[in-house]
Amino acid sequence: MLREVLERIGLSSREATVYLACLKLGTQDIKTLSKETKISPATVSIILTNLLDRGFVSKFAREKDFFTPEQPTVLVKILENSKFKLEEGILHFKKHLPHFEDYMNPSFTKPEIAFYEGKAGMIAAYEDTLTSKTPILALTSIDKTESILSDYVPKYYKRRKAANIPIKAIFPDSKMARARQKKDKDELRTSRLLPQAMLNIEIETNIYEDKVAFFSIPETLAVIVKSKLIAESMRQMFNLSWNMAQFYDAQHEDLGEIALPAKKKKA
Repeated sequence: MLREVLERIGLSSREATVYLACLKLGTQDIKTLSKETKISPATVSIILTNLLDRGFVSKFAREKDFFTPEQPTVLVKILENSKFKLEEGILHFKKHLPHFEDYMNPSFTKPEIAFYEGKAGMIAAYEDTLTSKTPILALTSIDKTESILSDYVPKYYKRRKAANIPIKAIFPDSKMARARQKKDKDELRTSRLLPQAMLNIEIETNIYEDKVAFFSIPETLAVIVKSKLIAESMRQMFNLSWNMAQFYDAQHEDLGEIALPAKKKKA
């Protein structure tokens, strides 16, 4: 029955089989999944690549690659945001969520590190932030993020607000960042700016619950680290930057020139 539900949202029979094996066993390598599904390792590898591209699994590597199924509740969000919506299939999938949760390995926990590749993978990682029960702290370049995911980001803002998840964000100062800052109230956000001389970043960092999500915009790659210690340390680093940004806002001057020491002239 569950295989049929997955096929109705666009998975092939074999893709559904491999995803269900992941859900049943939890995080596993290709060899284990091949044995469980009775599908050759080479074929399982191809199927997992397809599932990874669509956000149905995440991957992390130690001595070999391991794959983790995305939780069914997160899959619903990914499917609803997809350009290729299968409305009837999504409704059918939602109806059977309890059955998927019953099927899922009761001892299953996400890995400490999960990798997401490509635009679809990055979107899947953003979707995880929409499950947060705590406010999100973000260090991000609006210019970079909106240039790569221009269709997705505006919808994300609205959905985050609808989910009542507030965000505190620090942006490198730019024309686009200032324009976005004016929409803070409408988008349930509090933001501050830092001069690009101090915060010239190519990545975005989101801190929420006991997780830290890193989005490498140019590489279309995302990494989510689940660790209370790392998340708490990143919160403290964020708060330090937040306080510096307050000083920048108050002074209305280029803090980069103040903070950075002048280069010594060569003799």
